[in-house]
Amino acid sequence: MAKKTDQQRKPEPSALYICPFCFSSVDLNRIHHQCTNAACTKMFLRKLKESGAKSDYMSRNLEEEIDVENSIFLGKDPAGPSPVTTKNHIIRNQSTMCDICGRPTYRRLCPCCHNPIPQGAEDDGSTVFVVLGPKGVGKSHYIAVLINELRNSFSPEFGATMSPATDKTTLKYRDMYYKRLYEEGRKLAPTLSFEGSRESREPMIYYLRFLEGATPRVYTLAFFDTAGEDLDSADKMMDLNLNSFISRASGIVFLVDPLQVPYIHTRIRMDNKPPQGKNVADMLSNIATIIRTNNCLRPKDQIGIPLAVALTKSDVLMKMPENDEEDSILFGPSSSIYIDRERGKYDKINFDQISAEIEEYMRRAVSEAFTQTVKEFSDHSYFAVSSLGSNPLGNTLTRGISPMRVEDPFIWLLNREGQEERR
Repeated sequence: MAKKTDQQRKPEPSALYICPFCFSSVDLNRIHHQCTNAACTKMFLRKLKESGAKSDYMSRNLEEEIDVENSIFLGKDPAGPSPVTTKNHIIRNQSTMCDICGRPTYRRLCPCCHNPIPQGAEDDGSTVFVVLGPKGVGKSHYIAVLINELRNSFSPEFGATMSPATDKTTLKYRDMYYKRLYEEGRKLAPTLSFEGSRESREPMIYYLRFLEGATPRVYTLAFFDTAGEDLDSADKMMDLNLNSFISRASGIVFLVDPLQVPYIHTRIRMDNKPPQGKNVADMLSNIATIIRTNNCLRPKDQIGIPLAVALTKSDVLMKMPENDEEDSILFGPSSSIYIDRERGKYDKINFDQISAEIEEYMRRAVSEAFTQTVKEFSDHSYFAVSSLGSNPLGNTLTRGISPMRVEDPFIWLLNREGQEERR
């Protein structure tokens, strides 16, 4: 075959990156940069003032310029009284050189929201795992405990390190999750809707690094804590722009609270039962519709995003039955969820056993319609987890926190990403 000339060769495709903050598809050849020399901002603003030209970047404080893109992302008016400002000059001309001091810039920004783009994004991309489920299912507790377990148990077990990507993530997790849950021993407050909360629009971003073995890998993980009421209908998800991050997710964890399921709710004997919840089959069907619409899938096409269905609060289903009705909904001593997974590896046999058992349990206790909707996802698995390990007394965690297998869906999802056994 004749060798192609430079003119005949097709241009290499642009390096695309999904921003884990705003979920824009970003061409890494056309991004913004930020200079770390604080003097450049002052000089930039001084030039604007001397020219007399009207500028969207001119703030009242001549030491900080307005970050228009980040203001819009956070729902603030860049021309209003309290826009987002920065002391570090932003370069928007796709150059890697500062247009003021002429020095190289190393801080890369998403051109749509101006959140950071990590080094290595070209090779590793971003891995966005979305945790979804109805109101009251325990999403906030699951995310809070999962992050703690990933950092302190999963990482040493699998030879990894996990660190927050930004100071915002550190502060948000500490102040909104860890302090209340682990230090004060109290349940977390309900998650506010995307519609009225800027905090809910910002994910917590972590870097998970596997540096051992033949193929080192770094994952950028984004954790969104969505309010259950935001998922009530496909139209509402579209209105709030939740369709963007759901349809571009690398994996979905869909939580089902057994105590909200009518079949289980009416049979289990316990105090402080939550009210029965909405039809989870309808909610999952709405999510599938959103993904099909955004990703231009035909009704007969299966969805390629891996789906982990997790039965939460499973500890309440592991007690001794008090009557025949309870016996029909509880896990007996021979249940596969009592069998520990093999440590330090992806234990496929254990996960497959649990998945088969929980799928049949869901078919019987939730509905056939639910398990059929799960099958619309080409890659799916079922899990049984417990974030707290025991039922709280009001808002107080009287028995502390004893999580059960919260990391299992995450291990399975990572394996779908090609994360094989690591020791």
